[in-house]
Amino acid sequence: MQKQNESNILTKECIVTALLRLMQEKPYDSISITDITTLAGVSRMAYYRNYKSKDEILIKRLEEEEKKLIEKVGGEKADSIKTVINYVSVFFQENAEVIKATYEAGLAHLMSNMLSRRIYDYFPVAGASTSGRYAVHFYVGAIFSVFRLWFDEGMKESAEEISNMIFEFINMESAIDYLVVPERNNT
Repeated sequence: MQKQNESNILTKECIVTALLRLMQEKPYDSISITDITTLAGVSRMAYYRNYKSKDEILIKRLEEEEKKLIEKVGGEKADSIKTVINYVSVFFQENAEVIKATYEAGLAHLMSNMLSRRIYDYFPVAGASTSGRYAVHFYVGAIFSVFRLWFDEGMKESAEEISNMIFEFINMESAIDYLVVPERNNT
């Protein structure tokens, strides 16, 4: 049984690696299941035993990496939004290759959904009211947009630096400091 489980893990890893390599060579939409299985060295049956679609390969990989991160940081407990932002920053940094592939596949909304779920998991009271749900999505949109820019510009800043910036941006007292408001001409 353990050998079969190890074989299944290896099969999945080969499939993920094959998809990521193929995405470096050609557009996501033009990659076929045959391309993936051929490069991975697995049968179509092995592919379909593990995945229903190319999208699912990326989704499951992100979910697996998210679980590892949660275990690494001590479970699903966060004492502040800053901690959640830091978790997500580390997640982006450690999974840059899969995240890049996810963006290129047009599936960035999946990461936004993961961030929303993480916030609801840590702070379930946020989902208790209509305004709470809107607030979560407002902040997720803003945070995700910053992560996207960080990613697109080569992730030059550390996860901690990005976390600190985002936390500063969502602090109501300091966010306005970054805006340049044109003066009105009163003539």
